[in-house]
Amino acid sequence: MAYQKVSVTELQPGSYVVEVVEQRGDIIVKHAGWVRSPQAIAQLQSKGVLTVLVDPSRFLVTEQPAVTPAEKTSADTAEPDAPVVRHLFADEWPRAEKVLLQSQRVQQLVLDATRNQQPIDLSMVHEVSAGLSDSVSRNQDVLLCLTRIAEQSDSLLQHSINCAIYIAAYAKFINLPIDRSKTLITAALLHDVGKALKPELIHQPDAAAIGTSLAALQRNKDLAGQVSLWISQHCAFLDGSGSPSIKGNQIAKGSQMLAIVNQYEKLTNPANSNQSPLAASRYLLSLTPLQLDTELLQLFIKCIGVYPPGTVVKLTTGKLALVLENNPKKPTQPKVKLFYHSVHQHHIIPKIMDLSRQQEEHIEGCVDLKKYGLDVRNYL
Repeated sequence: MAYQKVSVTELQPGSYVVEVVEQRGDIIVKHAGWVRSPQAIAQLQSKGVLTVLVDPSRFLVTEQPAVTPAEKTSADTAEPDAPVVRHLFADEWPRAEKVLLQSQRVQQLVLDATRNQQPIDLSMVHEVSAGLSDSVSRNQDVLLCLTRIAEQSDSLLQHSINCAIYIAAYAKFINLPIDRSKTLITAALLHDVGKALKPELIHQPDAAAIGTSLAALQRNKDLAGQVSLWISQHCAFLDGSGSPSIKGNQIAKGSQMLAIVNQYEKLTNPANSNQSPLAASRYLLSLTPLQLDTELLQLFIKCIGVYPPGTVVKLTTGKLALVLENNPKKPTQPKVKLFYHSVHQHHIIPKIMDLSRQQEEHIEGCVDLKKYGLDVRNYL
């Protein structure tokens, strides 16, 4: 069931609030969750909340206990969900595929609306942001794997979705509040919409399209101000180079994260330079600390791995393997699936191997399977 945008004045007790869409004031509502009473709705109003996104499928139909005085004065307006347990790779795969397909459909609608100079349906974008956030919470490696093996049919569409998936995993890894994570994902999905309006900008530096993107987004009155800020600064560098020319702590943290993700995706995207993940990471590290924040970049690399899920690697024995799961504690020793021997040039019996738990096999480097006439999607 699709999410629905609801005015806070029409919000009903028992509704599950996914995200605050429009809000006035400085107080931030931190958690998604149920509003169980009229008092909780009144607290949302007192905090300046105007519009929210709700999940109708999670509406509470059972009678709720009476609200105590302590609950009436509580600062929390919604009850947060319990921590999500990491799902098995195979279990999350079909759900992540559905999330990715929905993301592609919605992103295509976003780009079409921009090309036709129409407002973007932000409720759909928020729904995609929430879906990506939920999937990486269950098992981020699945979406990261799907990202690397996806067909590059539309470079602009795929770039935006890849950036959104990277930023979703990144935000989860550094424990950003869920509302901030979803807003960052929204920014990643929308950061290049100006290139849809002016196709001649597609192969130009991103800075050339920022003004066009912001102008297109101004047609959407409900868009959070942070989204526009992060998009406007995502080509700025800490030393004042880039666009706009601002320095250091004047650049928002969200903008710096989006800049890292945007550059990494461009470097590793087959439609662009198609560098290996290791080469891309090394290049970005060369830009620290003058242009990129060292700590933020190191956290991103630790999050996705030196060899991200979906990467094909060659082991020292000559066997080829598909990376399935990152190992944050030992980034060069992920969990892989062996499937081919490059020396003897024949397939081998598929085998899942955790490289951190054995001494025989080590990664020699990344491999482009096209050189062997193979398609990575046949080995999932």
